[in-house]
Amino acid sequence: MTKPTLKQWRALFYKDLMDLRWNGQVQFNFIICLLITIVFLWFPRDSLPISFVIGFTFAMVTMFTQGNLVVEEREQGTFRRLNQVGFSLNHMIVGKMFVTLFVTSILVFLFLLFYRFDPTISFNLIILSFPVVLIMILAGTFIGLNAKNTIDVSLYGTPLTLFYLFLEGLLMSHQPGRMEWLALFPNYHLYYGVTSSNVTNHLLVPYLWMTIILLLFLWWFKKRQKRV
Repeated sequence: MTKPTLKQWRALFYKDLMDLRWNGQVQFNFIICLLITIVFLWFPRDSLPISFVIGFTFAMVTMFTQGNLVVEEREQGTFRRLNQVGFSLNHMIVGKMFVTLFVTSILVFLFLLFYRFDPTISFNLIILSFPVVLIMILAGTFIGLNAKNTIDVSLYGTPLTLFYLFLEGLLMSHQPGRMEWLALFPNYHLYYGVTSSNVTNHLLVPYLWMTIILLLFLWWFKKRQKRV
């Protein structure tokens, strides 16, 4: 099988972006996250922390965008056509990851633009967000590969979204010295690390989660490929 050319990669990227125009769920989630970001302007920082807005974006946009992009190949019956021109399943998943990352980056960029954060906070936000974004992309890929249609993506992804937002709610009502077990989750370190003067203290847990989930995903994906 011939490997896809750069021109074919660009065509795939463009195709996936155009597919998002007709996906009502992705558009709805994108608009809701944009509105949440704008509304944040009128809220005190203590009432609606930065991590909630960013985490809401990752849970609502990143995971569902990736899941929908993956499952739409099955719904549209285009996987075989792409395979015939040189795109393997691995190629398609990587291509869709870049599209999802692009869409997520737009929202994060707008977020930073709206609030004119200083370079330190912006840097902290980016390095702490990366592992969470990758985890959400892998979760969306896993859901998309196991779903039959976009309705299934919503069905399977909603519990994960609710759990993530539940943790964010606990953090918003969290008081120092109580519920210290929250430090086991990446949310905790995104919550406290964004405005921290020493962000390195908050990097271990998010990147450890990312590494473990990435290894588990690769193990599962290889087993899936052997079965197919």
